[in-house]
Amino acid sequence: MRYTVLLTDKVDGNIHVTVPGIPDCTLEAPTRTEALYKVRETITTIINHSEIVQLDVPVKPKSKNLSFDTPWDWFGIFHDDPTWGEMFDKIEMRNDNDQG
Repeated sequence: MRYTVLLTDKVDGNIHVTVPGIPDCTLEAPTRTEALYKVRETITTIINHSEIVQLDVPVKPKSKNLSFDTPWDWFGIFHDDPTWGEMFDKIEMRNDNDQG
């Protein structure tokens, strides 16, 4: 099975590892190679002691006054807007300038 693993260089030189798909699966190691080795072992240990189940819950969650039944109802509503591309480019340029 494949898992997404996030490797982040830390200021102290260590590699911080997070596995987004497994809550609380984080660790640190001095090298990338050791980090990948350790996270593989950690994932294996967690999975060997875990069980994934799905439960039917007969209660619907409470929701505020949402204007759409599903969040995807609005998806793509700007596909014919001729100004969307220009506006999106401006947003991207602003983000690039803020990060650089």
